[in-house]
This record gives sequence, structure tokens and C-alpha cells, in this order.
Amino acid sequence: MTLIRHLINMADAVFYFTKMGSTGKVAKYIAERIGAEAVDLSKEPNADPSKYDRVILGSGVYGGSPSKTIREFAEKHRDSMPKISLYLVCAFKDKKAEDQLEKISNELGVADSIYLNKPRKMFGVEGSKLELYIESLKKS
Repeated sequence: MTLIRHLINMADAVFYFTKMGSTGKVAKYIAERIGAEAVDLSKEPNADPSKYDRVILGSGVYGGSPSKTIREFAEKHRDSMPKISLYLVCAFKDKKAEDQLEKISNELGVADSIYLNKPRKMFGVEGSKLELYIESLKKS
């Protein structure tokens, strides 16, 4: 968390749903790196995003869509969520993943989004897509 964000007491949270574990590991990694809270929606389905200044949503992609949990959470809280960012953990990369990301981002009403293919291999790797995403979160 940047010093300015810390001084004015801004809080971030990563709300996620994971089936196989990758999305959860990424959520915890991002949260740790930016000083945010990681919230597992399978354990806290009634979590309130309105108390955060920024919400980061994390989901795997299943049949071309985010998890039902994330989709329903985003729809339920669309008007009460502050600045929203989205990361997707998906099997595809390149054009197919970009197309999925655009479709899902539009459905959820999220402008700031990224897809990650094999994200655990990016942990701590300078210049990796994940690390660049984290740096962009720290700056905003």
C-alpha cells in the first residue's frame, strides 16, 4: 500500500472464489503484496464490499464465464462497490483469453481487468504479468 493510501486510511480487499486453489493462492498473494484483505466468498458469502475503497475480484473461468459466486456477488453489490478491478485465472492465453476477459469484464461492469495463465509461476518474477498487475494496483 502506498504511503499516501496508508495515511488517508484507504482499505482494499480481494474478494475471490476458487475451485482448484489457484485463484485463492493468487488472491492471497495479491492481498499480501498490496496490503489488502483477502476474502474467500465460499467462507464469507455475505461479505460487505462497501466498506472498502477498492475491490479486486478474483475468479477462475469455467465454460467461458466467471464462477457463479463471483458473478452473483458482482451483480448484488454492483452499486455499492467502489473502484473495482478483476483478475481471471484461465486455461487459455492470447486471443481466446483476451476475448473471454473482455466478455466477462463487460458482463460484470469492470473496466480494469487482466487474465492470468499459470499465475503461480509468476509469483515474484520481475516483469511477469502478475507482478506488473500488482505494481499497477499499488500505484492507483
